[in-house]
Amino acid sequence: MIIDTAVHPVLPADEFNDAIGGPWNLLALPPLIGDRYAAPFDQLAMPIEKASSPAAMADQLFNTAGADYAVLSPTTRGYWPNPQQATAVARAANTLLYENWLTAPESEGRFLGSIRLPLNDTEVALREIDRWAEDDRFVQIVVPARALATYGEQRYFPIWKAAAERGLVVFIHDDLGTLIEPPPSQVGFPSFYAETHAIRPLSSIVHLTSFIIAGVFERLPDLRVVFGDVSVHAARSLVVRTDKDWQSDRVEVPWVSKMPTLYLEEHVRFVTQPDDEISPHSHRSAGTIGADNSSLVVYGSRTPYWDDVKADDVFTSWSDADRSRCLSDNAAQFYPRLQARLAAGVS
Repeated sequence: MIIDTAVHPVLPADEFNDAIGGPWNLLALPPLIGDRYAAPFDQLAMPIEKASSPAAMADQLFNTAGADYAVLSPTTRGYWPNPQQATAVARAANTLLYENWLTAPESEGRFLGSIRLPLNDTEVALREIDRWAEDDRFVQIVVPARALATYGEQRYFPIWKAAAERGLVVFIHDDLGTLIEPPPSQVGFPSFYAETHAIRPLSSIVHLTSFIIAGVFERLPDLRVVFGDVSVHAARSLVVRTDKDWQSDRVEVPWVSKMPTLYLEEHVRFVTQPDDEISPHSHRSAGTIGADNSSLVVYGSRTPYWDDVKADDVFTSWSDADRSRCLSDNAAQFYPRLQARLAAGVS
């Protein structure tokens, strides 16, 4: 079995703009693909007509790539500063995903959905969760990695609480078409796309540390978070440093009752990245992150983007058992709603 946890279909601009509604659709919607650091080549690995077609994407994912399930999180340009406009954008994305993708006959029920949220209005975000959470095909909420505050802050806690209570995973995705954001590094803005792409993991790593140190995982034992654009290895150095600092500074954060790295096994998974191709047990005895890497990684193709990866091309040096864990077992066990569907034999 192959469970693809990171598929990013393109919502057709005209259709998306119509769904957003007035007054926000009086001007043409800014392009969803690319941002101020656009790649010097085509961002998509397939024609945009196919990337925005449920039938074409179903054929690519299920027939060509051999996936059994695909979790969809469309691009919506990240953080929209106007709260009313952010609400309209999130609602439009969720509606189109529901109407055009989750019900697409070509998917045979194997498309699973993500609930987009306007993070600048917590009450509206909670209502958006309530609007869609009754449909068990929605398996996660999705939020941008490049946010205006760290996700351990109390303002976001009601959202994480609602997700945990509903059995929804929190998926943190670096939505590159960002409208507004802080500098992508602590020393300002890079000059080149190559720099920006290389430092993509930093925002998510900061959120990970914030979740741990602010005690979010301690307060919500059922919360589960998937980081879509940060390698387990990129996260390792900062989390190990957090362990070290916690041993000397934990008087400040007494609610963190155990070593920070120990929260990862239960609460955190990472979507596969190119630099994950090392021995899955290379750090088993180091006690740095969990038991081993093969338990912490879930497969995500990143279709239809240029840096997508096929399941046959990841972890080729790993054993069949370890590859199976990464390609399907970890996601099946980590996503409560997917686990329930598989247990019930629902396709």
